[in-house]
Amino acid sequence: MIRILLTAALLFSSLAAEERVNDPNSFTWNPELSPSGPVVVTVDLTKQTAVVYRDGILIGSCIVSTGRPGFETPTGVFHILEKDADHHSSTYNNASMPYQERLTWGGVALHAGSLPGYPSSHGCIHLPYEFSKKLFEVTEMGGTVVVTDGGGGQVTDGHQVQFKDGKTEDFEWRPHDSPSGPVSILYSEADKAVLIVRNGVLIGRGGASHSPFAKKPKGTYTYVLDGWINDQKSGETVPHWHQVGGPADSHLLKTASHLKMDPRLRHIIEASIKPGTTLVMTEEPMTEATRSAPGFQIISGVNPAPKAK
Repeated sequence: MIRILLTAALLFSSLAAEERVNDPNSFTWNPELSPSGPVVVTVDLTKQTAVVYRDGILIGSCIVSTGRPGFETPTGVFHILEKDADHHSSTYNNASMPYQERLTWGGVALHAGSLPGYPSSHGCIHLPYEFSKKLFEVTEMGGTVVVTDGGGGQVTDGHQVQFKDGKTEDFEWRPHDSPSGPVSILYSEADKAVLIVRNGVLIGRGGASHSPFAKKPKGTYTYVLDGWINDQKSGETVPHWHQVGGPADSHLLKTASHLKMDPRLRHIIEASIKPGTTLVMTEEPMTEATRSAPGFQIISGVNPAPKAK
């Protein structure tokens, strides 16, 4: 009964977001649907929308304005590196950027700003003022923000993505670079690699491959771990995920899939994840290059550069 009620709440919240998010002067904000837990923000550059999940449950949505041509907001997995409720730009004539949440050291952040109905910023993600204030209050340093080219406004539960043993090969593991904080895992089909980030810092990487049981549409998928369940077929305890991003209609396909990797790395990942962990699976290559470079970025806080603009 609890699962039925939760699923109904998710569907109602998602429909409400779709209905109201088209008005830049309006937004949805229902934190009571999930009073506690890790917060994940997804931004859809195609729809120019942002959606907020707490503990895998949709609690808010709004219209945004992202980077205009020549200053495109990059896609990727980002982590909140700095928070400043009264930030002013050091580059753009001391412009006010209320409730700034920095995503890169090169000038990309969430903050209150103009919402003309199309991409208009220098790379930042503009939010409605009141929404940015509410978001600022529930996020934490190191929190996860996922920016994609589509699919950020839906949420479904019941997805199984399991970590399995693959071939033995070299991998990197530096947990002491970031001993605690929210964990994000990124898998790139193009690179056949998996990265592990904790509190915005890259702590591990290795080779990996993806073995889906059924073909899903190509694109970028985002999942949030909500716990573990007992698989009735295998008898194993497996991760249970909410899908919070992906191509159109992909939420209808609740097919299980495997990420195969070195057995030692698999054990490390399984020991590191906990409810609220973000898993992103993308067809795109990974890159840590500038916003003008192609690919799907995963940004860490280990390479501080000039102050954000």
